[in-house]
Amino acid sequence: MLIYVFKLAMSLAVILASAEAAKRSPTLGAFIVALPLVSILSMTWLWWDTRDAAKVGAYAREIFFLVPASLLFFLPFLFEPRSHWPYWLNFSLGFAAMAAAFAALGFWRGH
Repeated sequence: MLIYVFKLAMSLAVILASAEAAKRSPTLGAFIVALPLVSILSMTWLWWDTRDAAKVGAYAREIFFLVPASLLFFLPFLFEPRSHWPYWLNFSLGFAAMAAAFAALGFWRGH
């Protein structure tokens, strides 16, 4: 049980550090999120729990191929300074683009 509390605390620390840093400097907050800290933590937890390097390798490979699709979420926000669209519209468009890319990738990869 203690390991789950530790995992939760470490994961929460990354999210909170990014959110707090972004209040002061969007660049610093984005840098923290752009680091693959969540992937590093989750890969570490997966290895810790399974001691299976092949499973961790497969997990890393899946992350590698899914990251480009997830980047589409941010696309509408890049145009916000010109579009002045509301946050939730940007969010919805980005989420839809990301979901479509995940669906296409899943179909292409035979999942």
